[in-house]
Amino acid sequence: MKNKKTARQARITPDGFQVGQMWKIGDVNLAVTSVGKTLVHYKRYKTQPKGVQTTLCSKLALEKYLTDSKAILVTG
Repeated sequence: MKNKKTARQARITPDGFQVGQMWKIGDVNLAVTSVGKTLVHYKRYKTQPKGVQTTLCSKLALEKYLTDSKAILVTG
């Protein structure tokens, strides 16, 4: 049981997600709008964030998506 907990903590980034972070994935921007204990609210848009729906997912799922798509942190 101890090994699972240690392995899980190793995957989480040290500073984690913060409100206001902007990630660049190709021509798409991802803006973190709210961070909870286990979930993150974010917006994805191509040019302007006007009228874009907020999406909700777990921190681990968003971290995996960002690493798989080789996202670059623009502002943090």
